[in-house]
Amino acid sequence: MGKIKIDLAELPTEEREVIEARRAYKRAWNAANKERVKEYNRRFWLKKAAEQAQANKQA
Repeated sequence: MGKIKIDLAELPTEEREVIEARRAYKRAWNAANKERVKEYNRRFWLKKAAEQAQANKQA
């Protein structure tokens, strides 16, 4: 699960800078909003558990 990390060494400089800037912004946002990230993750896994329980119930 998750996204494939792009190998920056193979990209042109302009694209590499864009990706690095996006990653830096996301890291800073996550650091500044730890409680929001924690709540998003909690709700995500609650939904996944409910989906799994529903799938097990139907099988």
